[in-house]
Order: sequence, then C-alpha cells, then structure tokens
Amino acid sequence: MMVYRRMHRLANAVIACCLFGFIVIFLKAPGEDQRLRDGVPVLSQNPVWSVNDWNGLNKEVVDLLKNESNRLSINEKPDLSGWNFKTKEDMSLKGSEIVESVSFLNENFDILNAAKFGDLSTVKTILVIQVHDRPVYLQYLIESMRNTKGIEDTLLVFSHDINVGIINEMIRNITFARVYQIFYPYNLQLFPTVFPGQSPSDCPEKMKRDKAQETNCSNWSSPDKYGNYRVAQLTQIKHHWWWKMNFVFDGIVEKYSMKDPWVLLLEEDHMLAPDALHVLDIIVSNRPKYCENCEIISLGFYLKSTNKYGQDIAHLGVHPWYSSKHNMGMALQKNTWQKIKGCSEMFCKWDDYNWDWSLMQISAKCLPQRFRVIFTKSPRVIHIGDCGVHTHRCEAHKALQSTQELFRQHKDLLFPTSLSVTDTSRRSLKPSKENGGWGDIRDRQLCEINKSPLVRVSSQSASVLHKLLNSKIQFSSSNKTITSTTS
Repeated sequence: MMVYRRMHRLANAVIACCLFGFIVIFLKAPGEDQRLRDGVPVLSQNPVWSVNDWNGLNKEVVDLLKNESNRLSINEKPDLSGWNFKTKEDMSLKGSEIVESVSFLNENFDILNAAKFGDLSTVKTILVIQVHDRPVYLQYLIESMRNTKGIEDTLLVFSHDINVGIINEMIRNITFARVYQIFYPYNLQLFPTVFPGQSPSDCPEKMKRDKAQETNCSNWSSPDKYGNYRVAQLTQIKHHWWWKMNFVFDGIVEKYSMKDPWVLLLEEDHMLAPDALHVLDIIVSNRPKYCENCEIISLGFYLKSTNKYGQDIAHLGVHPWYSSKHNMGMALQKNTWQKIKGCSEMFCKWDDYNWDWSLMQISAKCLPQRFRVIFTKSPRVIHIGDCGVHTHRCEAHKALQSTQELFRQHKDLLFPTSLSVTDTSRRSLKPSKENGGWGDIRDRQLCEINKSPLVRVSSQSASVLHKLLNSKIQFSSSNKTITSTTS
C-alpha cells in the first residue's frame, strides 16, 4: 500500500509538471529566434500569421520573405533601421540631423514610373496609403490596386512610420502606377527611447498621478483626462496621419502645381474594388447634382451584412460626416484640407489619440457648418484587417477570400454607368467624448510642428523637442541597429 501511494503521488506530480509545461508553451509568445512556422517565414516585428496568409503573396514577395528568414536563421540581428545615414566617426547623429536627413529624402524622392506614365500634371486622384509593418495586408492592397481600372492615371503615395526592407521592395516593384514614398521623420524606429518614443523616464501608462509626482517621472503633470499617461505606439498614429496629410498637400500637391486632385485616404489593411476609381469619377463629376455642399466622399462604408450589396451597388447616401461611419476610403481636396488645417489648434489639443475622432471635433465645433459626405452604400473600399494595434487575430486570408468572393459574385453589376442618391439625412449624430491618450503637452506641441512639414525646426524655436533634436542616435557599425542616448 505504501509503494502504491508513492507511485500514485509520483504519477500525479508528473502529470502536474506536464500540464504546467503545456500551459507555459501555449501562452508563451514566439521567441526572437523563432523564424519559421510550418516552413513559412515569420517576421519577428509582426504578429504571427497563419500559413495560409503567406500563400496569397506574389512570388517576388515570397522570395524576399524567404531571404529575410534565411538571413535571420544564421543569427544575424535583423536590420530594422533601413536607413543609410552618413554618420560621424563615433557612429552617432543628433536627432536634428536625422530629422533633416529624412525630410531631405522625402522632399527629393524620385517618383517611380514617371517615365512610363508622365509627370504629375495629368493626375486626377492621389491614393495615400498609411503603412506600418504588415506586409501581408499591404500586398493584398497592392494586388487590389493593380486590378483597379484607371489606376495608371493616379499617384500612389505610401507614407511609412517604419523603414522595413521587405515593404520597400514590395512598393518599388510596383509598375502599374506612379509611386511616391515618404517617411514620418519623428518615428519610434529612429527615436525608440526618447520622445516621441517611449523614454525610460516617462511615467508608466497606468501609474496614479500622486505616485507619478512622487517618482518625478518626466511627464507626471500631464496625464490624459482619465489619468493615464501617453503610450508612444498609439500617439504615433495620430502624429503620422496629421504629418502625412500636411506633407501631401504642401510637399506634393503644392510643390508640383497639381490641378486640385482628389486625395483618397487608404490604410495598409484596405482593399479596393475593381471599379473604385470608376465610381469615384462618377461621384466627382456629378457632385453638384448629388450634393453640392458635400466636401468629403467616402468609398468605404461599414456594412453589418453584405446581403444587399448587389441591390445597393449603384446607390449613394448623403449624410453629415461622422467619423466612425465615414472614415474609410475618405476623399477630399485642398480647399477642404485648408479648412481642417485652420483648426489645427483644436485637432492638436483634443484629448484623443484617434485622428478621426479629433477630426470629428473640428467638423462639429470649429467649422461654420459640419462636413457632409457622399458615400457608397455598397463600399468600394473594404477593411480586411483583423490584426493590428488592438487585436491579434491574424487570419488575413479569410477576410481576403470573403472580399474577393463578394466582388466575384457581383462582377456583372460593378462599373455602373450611373449612380443615384437613395439615402439622405440631415441628422447630425452627437460627437463622442474624448478617448484620451493625448494629454501630454509634448504631443500637442509636436502636433503643431507637424502642421508644417516643410519647415525646419530648431531646438531654439521648439523647446519641447530640445532633448529629441539634441539626442545622439548611436548606430552599430556591424548591423546598423540603433539606440538613443541623451547628450
């Protein structure tokens, strides 16, 4: 009996250890050295993708991913910088020098495929894509743009907040339209440990104000309205969007004397219908008839069901613009942007890290009249991103397949010859309260600086950036990895 009890206890102990090990393995995030899953490359800086997601990529992109995987498999550190700065002998640069270098690159980019399609004088539409680090989604978007009728008459502007070689190669392999690439200069990749990145001296997000004051963390006096401190990963999204918009209108539309093109806003996890530009052209041509005072066009609309997609494929709606309904596939012109820019103080001070809800406040509280929007009842811009900042369910291929099937089912109804307004409303929904995340005075001041991306900023004229612009960014000579130190 004694032996039996000992064996029973030993068995229970073994079972408990196995169960604990299984739980640890199940919950553990992929390690930095885990580069392959089911023979498919997994980028360490990206979420974990399903094997099926990679199957939809072009062969050129698959080869790039394999090369990246092979390079990482020999224990070479990933080169996330992608920047070819000329450094001093000590391999360091001041933050101001880095911002100046990135700004120079942005303003002197050689437009791709200009020899094939001509200069920018013939461009009627600029597609501006905000890009982070999700190459699978971006490849799906690029493929959808390749299959969009009229894409050769556009300019594609890819705006990045991180420089990743694979994504650059994907974009520079585009041959079906003119391409302009820009990089947000105050990004977390270049400034990871000083503002606007997450400095070690910053207060933790959930720290109570009295505790923050006691510890004297750098931004203890400026939490948001809910008592939370800034998270650089979130604030960068609004900074990037605001800077990008100002650069497109000042550094491209104005610089190249373009003839008031419509600027269509996309993100890396969107897809275009084959007739997206065709529909946009019809709306633009007939805007006085549909809604003369509508300054925004939206090709994206959040559907609860696709059952009426075919029925509404030639139908439009005209409503007061509301951020959570009409923020996808937005198109606007320079005059509208100037109105928004004139309300930059409200945009930059509104305690919300979301650009669209901040824009909603401008429409509701700063402008003489709220924006009105013409939108497609059956969207021509589809959001397929189920993996991003707030969620980590990465099955892009499923959303891709359902979207492709939606377009296949209605291929005979796409490219309508005319459109009609069937849904009109003048009821303005009440704007939401601030979502927070934008209480730090430094973010508000940087936002004002980003209003003028072509204007160089000195440490004397912008005290908030004094540490940033005088921080030394240290580059490793072996693999170009970067760290930030404050001088």
